[in-house]
Amino acid sequence: MFKIIVAHDPNRIIGNGPDIPWHISEDFKHFKQTTLGHTIVYGSTTYKSIGHALPNRKNVVLNFSKDFDAPGCEVVTSIDEIIERYKNSEEVVFICGGASIYRQMLEHCDELIISEVKKEYVGNIYFPEYKDKFELFKEDPREEFVIKYYRKIK
Repeated sequence: MFKIIVAHDPNRIIGNGPDIPWHISEDFKHFKQTTLGHTIVYGSTTYKSIGHALPNRKNVVLNFSKDFDAPGCEVVTSIDEIIERYKNSEEVVFICGGASIYRQMLEHCDELIISEVKKEYVGNIYFPEYKDKFELFKEDPREEFVIKYYRKIK
């Protein structure tokens, strides 16, 4: 099962160049708690911004070259490879960005876990439109953001 986990502001901004425009430690803790022990998938740009594999998770990095150096990660070269490998698995696989991976994987995901940051930020990288394909089924309000859980509309 594929799930997207992402934080965006009210305008769906997820980044400003290579940077996340905010630093909310409570959201980082939520991300860690949610993804620990699971497979996480993200692109090479996201990998470079983190700088290392995230511990206690199976890290899968998408890059067009198998020779991409990502110690502690498995490197795959296509979205199709990820889909084929996990589409019939009962394993929860978290899609963790960036924007291109989110766009390509959105239709393959059953659930979205979105930390919607309350404040608006300046940025140039957006999470794709999703509210016509997913329905909100749970909210968990926090001080600086609200965790919103969506499931695919059948």
